[in-house]
Amino acid sequence: MDERQFRSEYEQVADQLYTFILRTVGDPDLAADILQEAAYRAYRSRRQFRGDSKFKTWIYRIAVNTMKNQWARAQRERKWFDEIRDLDSAPSPSPEQLVTGKQDAARLSGALMLLEEGYRVPFMLKHVEGLSYNEISEILGVAENAARVRVYRARHALRTILREDKS
Repeated sequence: MDERQFRSEYEQVADQLYTFILRTVGDPDLAADILQEAAYRAYRSRRQFRGDSKFKTWIYRIAVNTMKNQWARAQRERKWFDEIRDLDSAPSPSPEQLVTGKQDAARLSGALMLLEEGYRVPFMLKHVEGLSYNEISEILGVAENAARVRVYRARHALRTILREDKS
């Protein structure tokens, strides 16, 4: 893939990819950093793209791997996970606030951040990005059935987190 073709393909998915990363990591600055790193990695390996899959699937896989690397670094530093633990001490919204869709979205977003990365990423790919299980399996490098199981387990874990949050 030459530079011009890469830029054209990338421009078509960049905004959607950033939104996916942002919703997955929950921090605009971190999402921008991950997007930039993923774009750089994809650009560097553009000649290795054989077209066996869609460009979008290929670059999402690079982005997911970049997020995994970021999470591994953050885990070693403990910084990122400490911030997530702090979500537990955040005050719960009042019942009146929960009525609005904006508050429900915030609760869901917070609950997503509590999911393990192995469940959050497939859930986001399926329910936010609207990808098929086949595309998710390609991005994650797992069997299609494994992708289905991860999305199912993510839904179950989210229900549990949201139920606990209400009480």
